[in-house]
Amino acid sequence: MPSPLAPISHHWLDSTHITYGVVTGGVYGKRWKAETSVFNGREPDEDRTNFEFGALDSWSGRVGFLPANRWALQISAGHLTDAEAGRDGGPRVDVNRVTASATDHRILRPGSIWASTVGWGRNREPGNGATNAFLAETNLTLDERDTWFGRFEFAGKSGHDLAIESPDIFAVAKLQAGYTRYFEAWNGLKPGIGAGVSAGFVPDALKSFYGSRVNLGLAAFVTLRPAERGM
Repeated sequence: MPSPLAPISHHWLDSTHITYGVVTGGVYGKRWKAETSVFNGREPDEDRTNFEFGALDSWSGRVGFLPANRWALQISAGHLTDAEAGRDGGPRVDVNRVTASATDHRILRPGSIWASTVGWGRNREPGNGATNAFLAETNLTLDERDTWFGRFEFAGKSGHDLAIESPDIFAVAKLQAGYTRYFEAWNGLKPGIGAGVSAGFVPDALKSFYGSRVNLGLAAFVTLRPAERGM
């Protein structure tokens, strides 16, 4: 949450950004949960002011397990019908997705938490083979005020994903770190400002498109989130 910078691996780890229709059911115990959903898997077009209702033609399932108070594990799979736009105006593409992740939350003292996650995702598209992505990230918040965050990830992206004309899959990676400074809560909201630095890594085959194998980035942002509320 402290970092607004989207991971390059999110298309392997999420389900779908927006869906016009979803039904979910599940069962759970003290330390486990199993759930399944049917939904409309088609990404909406660029006209975001209307509704695009459709059939519940996609499905997903997930199993979560809490082996200890600070650990959360999950594995999930799903089939997304017409999930991605077709290339060069072609028909839309189905995606089969599998993910797994582990998250560790450590309460250091009241108002201070250290949270870390590792995740893996795999996409398979008919006729395009399978690609994988990996993510590892961590953030440390002290006294609900100072937060440091970092992330490393790599993914196998197609030429289409990178907006270049190539049938190949390219292994790209990104390393980033940053800091967010939160201020006193105001009307139930907590404002903050932050900055981040990143380095993107591409193979030699993409050097001519990006100018270098290592590409640096800088970011500055403001943030507003709900304030913590004690129970």
